Amino acid sequence: MKAMPLYCVILAMLVMPVSSSLAAEEVRVAYEYKQNPQVDFSKATKGPLKISKFTDARTVGDSRTLFGTTIAEQPVPDIVSDALIQAVTAGGATLVEEGQNLTLDGEVTEVSVAEKEGAHEVTIRTHITLRRGTQTAFDTVIFGRSSGASLDEAMRATLDKLVNSLILDDYFLMEVL
Repeated sequence: MKAMPLYCVILAMLVMPVSSSLAAEEVRVAYEYKQNPQVDFSKATKGPLKISKFTDARTVGDSRTLFGTTIAEQPVPDIVSDALIQAVTAGGATLVEEGQNLTLDGEVTEVSVAEKEGAHEVTIRTHITLRRGTQTAFDTVIFGRSSGASLDEAMRATLDKLVNSLILDDYFLMEVL
């Protein structure tokens, strides 16, 4: 009878180091669009634009997951949509919540992180759909990949490339401007 409590204590001691090593590490991305506006969205004649809340198509339990047990300070789809919002508003776009002619939806499909030559390489893919009413006006996967000395630096550089892959896309611009 007394062996059972001792067995539980030993088992708990063995499990504690494993569970504490599984504690999540949080990375603060704090993305700010700092590029000079590359497109003048103030001249968008095709109507007001709404950027919907993005979703996460990855099979991760927590949408803040970057890789393994490393998480961002907020859900990755929110970080991606916020980066796009910052880019189009820096270019003079006025975003709306109601009365929009155009709606941009997004779904994060991949976030991968690799260590190469002492740096972090981050890749983000997001499926983007621009709708005009109920019709699909533009549909593509935008992509960003970059490296940095730290994970947060690599994330910010990757978001810059991801944003540019959309706002510099000729077909996207034809549908919006």
